[in-house]
Amino acid sequence: MSETWNGFACERFEFEGQPAVVVFPPAGTSVKKLVLKTEYWNAFPDVERRLVERGFHLAYVANRTRFATREDCDTKARFVRFLAEKYGLSERCIPVGMSCGGAHAVRFAGFWPELVSCLFLDAPVLNYCSFPGKLGVAEDEYVWDHEFVLAYPGIRRHRLLGFSEHPLNMADVLIAHRIPVLLVYGTEDRCVNYEENGRLLELAYEGTGLLKAVPVPLRGHHPHGMIGDNGELVRFLAEHSD
Repeated sequence: MSETWNGFACERFEFEGQPAVVVFPPAGTSVKKLVLKTEYWNAFPDVERRLVERGFHLAYVANRTRFATREDCDTKARFVRFLAEKYGLSERCIPVGMSCGGAHAVRFAGFWPELVSCLFLDAPVLNYCSFPGKLGVAEDEYVWDHEFVLAYPGIRRHRLLGFSEHPLNMADVLIAHRIPVLLVYGTEDRCVNYEENGRLLELAYEGTGLLKAVPVPLRGHHPHGMIGDNGELVRFLAEHSD
């Protein structure tokens, strides 16, 4: 029985024991390029849907944790290569990282820059001191106790400043490989503070001409994407895919 995602044909399967899905562009439109959603598969999919309309394949493989362990990043690398071989796609994909998916996208690109053409980050978690390491915020402390310490056994808050696994630590690798970044954020985001996360990546990229930051006035952490037309975002990603 055929399956669909937002009106497009798709295939659901398991990859290395994790649920996975690949969405196919309309017949005769394929540009042989891949968009990789890194977390929250069905959340705010308008940008991905529009890229599929333009001929991109779209795929996702479930993570073991939201916090971008090396294991999950390496699984994504094997997944991208598997899809490239099976469907004749370029190995250089566009990771789409929303919130904690931003941590996955940036760390994946840092470990496997040869597999990335450009990055789309929306309200990304890039600094674990900010989320979920911040004290005094009940939701953050719950996530720390019930998710983060399971992803990184043995981590303690007093060691977090020197923690080597912060996604931001990949900035120099991304810049060295000249990976373009589209960075979207809500000016009223109280969940993943932009000044403590995306802004730091923006500063790292300063002077390179490789990062486009797009503030969305009056938007909080949700909804992701622009409030209205996402055409500007889709055009940037299509133009910077290779």
